[in-house]
Amino acid sequence: MAPVDKAVVLLSGGIDSAVSLWWARARGWDLRPLTFHYFRRPPQEIVATRKLIELSGLSRLQEIDLPFLQEVDDMKKGIENPVLAESPEGYIPARNMVFYAVAGFYAEPIGARWVIGGHNGTDPEAFPDASPKFFNFFNSMYRLGLWSWPKTPVQILLPLSGKSKVDVVKLGLELGVPFEHTWSCYWDRDMHCGTCASCLERKEAFRGLGLKDPIAYESVAGASGL
Repeated sequence: MAPVDKAVVLLSGGIDSAVSLWWARARGWDLRPLTFHYFRRPPQEIVATRKLIELSGLSRLQEIDLPFLQEVDDMKKGIENPVLAESPEGYIPARNMVFYAVAGFYAEPIGARWVIGGHNGTDPEAFPDASPKFFNFFNSMYRLGLWSWPKTPVQILLPLSGKSKVDVVKLGLELGVPFEHTWSCYWDRDMHCGTCASCLERKEAFRGLGLKDPIAYESVAGASGL
């Protein structure tokens, strides 16, 4: 019997990472989920991440504290680069450089074949470190920087690359992803705000499929998700 591939799966608690987790689970791989705690990460994201792990049937979640990582909006007093005033909502400098370097640190000792990220086809429009080109270069860094790579190569895999948010939700429905337990909002609230960029993208995706979003929003207009 051929050995089962091992994969480190990065999880945020949102729709994209949840769909990526269910996609990888459907392949029968030995999954090692990994999540990161950074400055002012919404607590509901953490709740969602842990719930998704429970519902997926996995027993392990590696949680890493990265308190130095901050969104630009939280760094106002320490920013000397005026250009960053124009950066998109939710932008964290070099976030994916840090995340995938740490993922490589965990992947090599266990002989993981894959590091799986949940970046979709529209993410690169706002975030340069979410593009296929970025990850192609990062795979080259794994090849050059991980000592065991020639015998046990590890590669970043993006199952949602090129897919719209509508496509992602459609795939998740086919895979049975429990979207009611995901968290998309940028802010620390009891329910989704319905107005941040991530909430709007989520609502538009369900609306595009003619479906009701299973989560609740603060705004009355967004409560139905239609």
